[in-house]
Amino acid sequence: ATALLDQIEKVSGQEFELKASTIAAAGSNATCGPSPRAASGRGGTTFSTALEQVPELKKEEDLEKDVESWCCVCKKPWGIYRGAKTCAVQECKIPVIVCDDCQHENPTKMKCPMCASGDKFALRALSPPRLVNLENATRKRKHSGAEEALTAAERAALAAAQEKLAKRRKQESKEPDKRLFVGKLPLVTDITAIGEALGTRVKRIQWLVDHETRFFYGSAFVLVRSLDDAVRAVEKASKEGIKMGSRRLRVNFA
Repeated sequence: ATALLDQIEKVSGQEFELKASTIAAAGSNATCGPSPRAASGRGGTTFSTALEQVPELKKEEDLEKDVESWCCVCKKPWGIYRGAKTCAVQECKIPVIVCDDCQHENPTKMKCPMCASGDKFALRALSPPRLVNLENATRKRKHSGAEEALTAAERAALAAAQEKLAKRRKQESKEPDKRLFVGKLPLVTDITAIGEALGTRVKRIQWLVDHETRFFYGSAFVLVRSLDDAVRAVEKASKEGIKMGSRRLRVNFA
């Protein structure tokens, strides 16, 4: 940039003052500009911003207005984090800004703005939200008066969950039988694959289809070879899980 200015001055006969320029070094761009403390370069220009960053020439009071943080002890504007100070509240301990004059003050005075205002743990004083566990809805909750505060949509969802839970308990309480209900089957499968998944030989399968479309929707009644095989399949499905591809099968006594 300096050589270019020299050439322009020779041609035009005028003097130019370099205010700022951009140079490329080691694959990265760096901006260089006039620096009141730089001694190298044309017109006191620094060509490295890595070690020296000088703000624009402003009055002291204008620079103080640019500081948006303050000392946590004396509350005066301060924008330098120094001394590795942290919030005095044991549960917080986030870094806090302390000015040079307050570096040796009592550490108990050094609190972050939220802890100082008392808002840090304000949420702990609030009552916990009312949560409805639809999957594990119990008769105790039903008679405790909690249902009265539910909305219509929540009551419908709760009723559906209770009905689903009642059906599952009814299936689990059935007497052992060689005839099994197998759900969540892949939509493309056969008797051999189902037998391998259940760990037994399948004697007969009744595929369950949609009443309107007549398409198989992933459930079937499966008759296995023996009662012991049926019991082992149900126990394995409930404890370890039986998978066909990415699907985990539901296996119960029919």
